[in-house]
Amino acid sequence: MTSVLVEDGDLVLDPEERTVTRSGRALRLTAREFDLLRYLVTHPDVVLSREDLLREVWGWSFGDDSTVTVHVRRLREKIEDDPGSPTRLVTVWGVGYRWDPSPAG
Repeated sequence: MTSVLVEDGDLVLDPEERTVTRSGRALRLTAREFDLLRYLVTHPDVVLSREDLLREVWGWSFGDDSTVTVHVRRLREKIEDDPGSPTRLVTVWGVGYRWDPSPAG
């Protein structure tokens, strides 16, 4: 069975193998980072609250929002050119996060 790759610009996710590459280089993501990235990339341009992400990625109906914040920060360190000024995984102040697809993606 062939896995359907999820691509966004230079990012390629292989859901079956649970791998991610950026510009052909393998990224080392934790299982939760992978799940978070896959969810975000497959829901481009949608603003997701921390509560939305806790429910959809973690499967929790309640929990500490800082869990999401920490995972987003760590994920940005791995996928963004400049994690301090993200262009893909952006913050929508007062609401949550949004995945901005690559113009080439």
